[in-house]
Amino acid sequence: MSEREPGPDFSLPPDIMNLRCFALLLSCASLPLLGADPPSISPALGGALRTSGLPAEVESVTIPLESTFAGYTVEVNIDGMPVKLVLDTGAARTVLSPGVARKLGLQAKDGTMNVGSATGGQVAGQKGLTKRISLGNAWTENEPVFISEMIPGMNGLLGVSTLADWDVRIDPATKKLTLFPAGKAPPLEGETVLPLTCQLANQEAGSDQHGYRPMNLLVPVRVGPHELLATPDTGYSTIFQLPSLLMEKFAPEALKNAQPGLVTGFTLSGKIVSRDASLPEITFGTDTLRGLLTSVIDATPGSSAEREGIIGLGLLRHYVMTFRFPAGELRLKPLGTVQEITRTSTAGIHMDPEYKILSVVPEGPADKAGLRAGDEVLEIEGHPLKTMTPEEFAAFKRLPPGTAVKVRYRRGEFSPVDIHLVVVKK
Repeated sequence: MSEREPGPDFSLPPDIMNLRCFALLLSCASLPLLGADPPSISPALGGALRTSGLPAEVESVTIPLESTFAGYTVEVNIDGMPVKLVLDTGAARTVLSPGVARKLGLQAKDGTMNVGSATGGQVAGQKGLTKRISLGNAWTENEPVFISEMIPGMNGLLGVSTLADWDVRIDPATKKLTLFPAGKAPPLEGETVLPLTCQLANQEAGSDQHGYRPMNLLVPVRVGPHELLATPDTGYSTIFQLPSLLMEKFAPEALKNAQPGLVTGFTLSGKIVSRDASLPEITFGTDTLRGLLTSVIDATPGSSAEREGIIGLGLLRHYVMTFRFPAGELRLKPLGTVQEITRTSTAGIHMDPEYKILSVVPEGPADKAGLRAGDEVLEIEGHPLKTMTPEEFAAFKRLPPGTAVKVRYRRGEFSPVDIHLVVVKK
């Protein structure tokens, strides 16, 4: 999710799904439900305060990350059951699908419905209480979670509410998640330190009797000379997103030349319509990027999404990120690949999480090759889409304009057909 939360355009790594992964991201990686039978006794929905910890002798806990369409997934243990969740720093809460909640035997707290905010609107769900969430040797106890419908195959999101007591390092190069005791993450050579603001997700989300405080994260970025706040969101596949109100204020010419609105993905609250624009200049940390592809949305009126941007995994995956939540810092170590973002090519299509074409850019490569809305894309250069990782998509994204790419697709009940697209500059 974020609790916010693009279908892909061939140009974006996780963005070939431009899933606004719910923030609420969301992509459609088939994440199997793992684990034992649900406990026979449902967790109590009151009582003990939320607690967390690491064994005294443990200096850090490292957990492997799996690269999927949804970004990075991590296996956690919830009340004795292993579950793969999307690592989502844009999700204020840890979120579970109803199917996982049923397996765990979770009950809605007081039977009440809770509403979370999302880029696409408001999200209805229920709050349940877990006994214990373990990430390796690290753990939280008595932590509420948000239970909400998701795209089929998604188990849920590992959000800030579970991670906020530790220093959290995410290394896209080694695909590792490392947790340190608060204040103990060692600095890395070449790091840049950004102030990290942790805001309560919404008024409803104030600290409850369990000490549970779901938070939204914000860091400063600059669009030209203008500074604004944006959420660093590992659960959101786009590169950078701005609401149309800020685009109109900071980059009116770029907004004027934006690609017409297209349905580009889904969130917990429904479909997302975005436009693609090229920002003249954006500064993130010590990196200044020109011509950065930016998703423009019409945010929910009155929501924080009207005032803030989102830095998605398409940009964040070029850094080792250390979230020092208690200290209010985001440390970034560049991996030396960030400038590749502006060297993009596109086939001019947008797909849903099932790889069916939602729309085709008029006069774009896909349109000229005869692809239409409703066609199902099966393979790119012999690689099945359902097994491709964001890194593999990134390689296609960097193809020089003019390169011919073989695409296999199916229309209705007809047999698959191979065509060649000549990608153009994004």
